[in-house]
Parts: sequence; structure tokens; C-alpha cells
Amino acid sequence: MKAAPLKQTAAKLLTLLLVFGASSAALAEPYTPPAGLGAPARRESAGTRGCVLRDPDSDAPVNLVALMPEDNVGWTTSEHPRFYWYMPFNQASFVEFTLERPAEVGGTSEVIYQTRLEVTGEGGIMSLQIPEDENVPPLTVGDRYHWRVAVFCSPDSLEGELQVDGWVEKQSPEASLQSAIATASDSERVGLYASNGYWFDALDQLAMLKASDPDNSEVQSRWEELLTSVNLAIMACQSLL
Repeated sequence: MKAAPLKQTAAKLLTLLLVFGASSAALAEPYTPPAGLGAPARRESAGTRGCVLRDPDSDAPVNLVALMPEDNVGWTTSEHPRFYWYMPFNQASFVEFTLERPAEVGGTSEVIYQTRLEVTGEGGIMSLQIPEDENVPPLTVGDRYHWRVAVFCSPDSLEGELQVDGWVEKQSPEASLQSAIATASDSERVGLYASNGYWFDALDQLAMLKASDPDNSEVQSRWEELLTSVNLAIMACQSLL
């Protein structure tokens, strides 16, 4: 006679465990790269004397660094993604950002968007979102695009003294993941993106949470975990510019 209540209790406990497990997974930050991704690129550029300076009050890195996975490729769900990179303490004149579609065999690459950004000399993590503009075509599903950041310190430089680059690929999430993302909170989406290979979305979502609540220790821990998972732990304590 008491078996039914015990079964009901067990079922309730199992439901709670499944819900807790799903919630924990959604909040986990380690990035899981999709299988088979990888492309040649330069994630880190060595510092150049006269361009990069060492902040006497900090042990911050002196290299320009693209916030990218180690395989240099990341997925995005966005037609107009945001890109992040670390800018060292510097005396640069400006930064040039370029997004281009790679050339077909025998052809030339197509510049999708290019702009110059003013810099203050301060070190920290910079970002730029591709504008939703009629003159800037949105990213196409399945296509891979090349992005590059160049730092110009000398007016005589043709390509910039410092350069980093990487790749972004637009992919549409499967229906089940789309459904989970649609019903998740901003905080939960970070884990969903990171565990399913959407590097740019995970990084941007978490950066926005960090910017809106910079003193939140839980968000900072998650930020550290995400960057550490792609061997960029040193970036975790750098400020967002």
C-alpha cells in the first residue's frame, strides 16, 4: 500500500535532479569547440617597442591578442556579430578592423566591412560590432569570414605594426537548441552557447553581463572559466574598454 507514495517521491526526486542538472549545465562556462574546426591565423601578436608600452603600475600583457579559441575559428548565430580583442598599453595612432569574405580559388577576397577606431593608449579589452547597415551585408549561414585587427603607430606603416586575425562562421542552431535559447535567461544562454560551439555568442553574452554588473563575483568567475577554457586565463582580469 505504501509503494505508490514511494514511487511518487522517487519520481519527484528524479525530476528535481534532472532540472538541477540542466540548470547546472546551462550555467557551465567551458567552451566546447565543434568537431573539425580549425584554420591558420595569428591569435597573438608580439609587442613592438615604440608602439606598445609597459604600464609601470601593472603586469598586464604587452601583446595584442584576439579573444578567440585556440583553433582560431568560432561559430556565431548573429548576422552582425561582435568581436573582442585585448589592446595593450600603447601609443598607437589608431586601430583598423577588417572583416572579409575569403577569395575563391584564383580570385580576390571581398571586404565586407572595414573601419578605423581611435585609441586612448589605455590597455584593456576592446570590441566592435558589425553595424546593421544597408551597405554592410549580413553574414550568410554556412560561410566562413576572416577578421583582422591591425594597430598603427607610425604614419608610414602600410599594414600596422601589430596584427591579429581569426575566423568566424555563421551557423543556425538546431531546433532543440533554438528552443532552449529562446526560453533561457540571459545568464543561462552563456552556457548553452559555450557548450554548443557558439564562441562569439557566449563571449558577447557574458561580456554584457560583466559590463552591466562589474562587481558580480559569480559573473567574474564564469568569465574566468570561459577564457581559461581557451587558454586565455591572463585576459580574465583585464578591464573592458
